[in-house]
Amino acid sequence: MALYLVRHGLAAAGVEDPDPGLSEVGRRQAELTAEALAGNSFVRLVVSPLRRTRETAEPAARRLGLAPEVRREVAEVFDPAMPPEQRRAMIAPFMASRWGLQPPGLQAWRERVLAALREFAEQAAGRDVLVVSHYIAIAAAIGEAIGDDRVVPLPVPNCSVTIVEVIADGRLGLRQPPSVAHLPEPLVTGLRTALPGG
Repeated sequence: MALYLVRHGLAAAGVEDPDPGLSEVGRRQAELTAEALAGNSFVRLVVSPLRRTRETAEPAARRLGLAPEVRREVAEVFDPAMPPEQRRAMIAPFMASRWGLQPPGLQAWRERVLAALREFAEQAAGRDVLVVSHYIAIAAAIGEAIGDDRVVPLPVPNCSVTIVEVIADGRLGLRQPPSVAHLPEPLVTGLRTALPGG
């Protein structure tokens, strides 16, 4: 049983829009990702409530015959109501930092993400689950799986597919780091930023 974690496709806007949809590139990324995942037998499709994740999940939902289940636990780390200037100013230092240095609110957010992923795995009864989420949520799962306290232990490109599994004692293990093997090079975006649009 595995959790397939897909970061949303390239958004149509940056931080000035708190909840952008996908750009044309993002839509193409989502289609190719759905095509690459079509051979898998998923029991569940979980998405963040934000528009870019829901739009990324649409092609996979059609191909897999699954209704997307919206879960706030896998939403973006930043409150969409946060002013754009504040998000822009804090993202780079945050991404370069470690979870152990974060305030309690951010550490609690990380724990909610990890608890939700364990719950999805437990409820799947040995079958695979597809989760469409965001850069930092996926990075948190990777860090937990490899024992790395950095907020971003590995880059998480748009529409990359990361595979984690729950192993002994509820710990996460990393089966596949973020992969964009299903995307042609011109469609690989978002390597260095968690901001919408990049």
